Amino acid sequence: MTGKKDKGFFATTETGIQDLDPSDPKTWCIARNRNNPEWVKVTAQMHDHAMTLAGVPASRFYYDARTHVHVMVAVAAYYGFDAGRGSYDSYNIEAEALGQKMIYSPGAMPTVDNREPLIKTKEDLAKLRVPDWLNAGRVRFALDVIKMNAGLGLNRGYFCAPFSLAALLRSYSQLIRDMRRDPEFAHDLFSFLVDEVLPSYLALQKEHCGTDVGLGSDAWAAFPNLTPKLLEEWVVPYTQRLNDNLKKQNQSAIFVAGADYCEMRIESFDAGIMGQCLDIQKKFMGGAPVFILGMGAWDQYPLEAVQEYLEPLKKEGTRAVITCGVPAQLLRNGPTSSIQDTIRRMIDAFARDHTVSFWLANIPSDTPPDHIHAAVAAIHQYGRLPIAEHLEDIEVKVPERESLHEFIENVSGGAGLSLE
Repeated sequence: MTGKKDKGFFATTETGIQDLDPSDPKTWCIARNRNNPEWVKVTAQMHDHAMTLAGVPASRFYYDARTHVHVMVAVAAYYGFDAGRGSYDSYNIEAEALGQKMIYSPGAMPTVDNREPLIKTKEDLAKLRVPDWLNAGRVRFALDVIKMNAGLGLNRGYFCAPFSLAALLRSYSQLIRDMRRDPEFAHDLFSFLVDEVLPSYLALQKEHCGTDVGLGSDAWAAFPNLTPKLLEEWVVPYTQRLNDNLKKQNQSAIFVAGADYCEMRIESFDAGIMGQCLDIQKKFMGGAPVFILGMGAWDQYPLEAVQEYLEPLKKEGTRAVITCGVPAQLLRNGPTSSIQDTIRRMIDAFARDHTVSFWLANIPSDTPPDHIHAAVAAIHQYGRLPIAEHLEDIEVKVPERESLHEFIENVSGGAGLSLE
């Protein structure tokens, strides 16, 4: 399953590299992906993995935008992802700016201290105000990352979606209790977030970065954290209300990870509930058939259930847009044969009739790079368009690769580039 060692950055793309700047990793992904074949594309959520692989401390990676973006895009180029961008811990920025207590670690992203939620009582909510964004927390870092991403053709903002932000400020367990026992208070909290906090934060991004669209992450609103009934009652209305507010300032939002089907007990897999989750995902996308099969155990779920759900679209000639996730635990633990089998099954099930891309779901920090190289090779070789009829006949060839730091030295040459 391996081939000739690939030490040359452009071993497969020999033309169109005149725009490569050895001292600017933002150009590396663009140059590497020039003239690629038509294939299923892949990117990743990999904050801590990229930071660890590059040997950069969290105190720089999550605070210095230039270091952050350069690490992220250099690692993306190293793995051969089809896009590279800065992608910081977007769940934490607003909460930290509002005053939420955080946990800071030298080897991992900042994270909310859920032992000390900012909103412990109704009085705490009443005292909260929209922060002075430019002087709060790591907002300037986030703005700088967004600006740098624009140079990669990704002119969009990032924010924490309403439900996830409420869960971080109140704690997930207490928020669920509020929704059931004190819905008036829960509505007050969500109203504050979608009417005041998030519109003002996204307006700031528009002013300073020129963004018109924000990507809202909402993993706390995945199933089974929330049932379809609770998603319909609490998440869908407030995402719609936020979008209505954003329209007034000529902006819009896209919501991801909410209603992601993440049942980890395989014996409890329920095709009906999964279908309800996919229906709700369409509502997040304004009715468009855009789906994320993201953080669940997709290496073990019966993909036939998804095919059955998609069958009406197939019959009417509508191509759904599907982002397929490869589970983090599988990426870390392997073996590579199981990683590649999972990818082959998903491409075989969906990519002939629908538009498919892959998302390597939150690569753990200590994942062996060989596992990621194997995943990318499988996605690009099984996913070569048009999709072959018999994928089991394709032998995936994974080039042996140098280390990340050797790769950086090869590309940057005498530029003296250092990510540390």
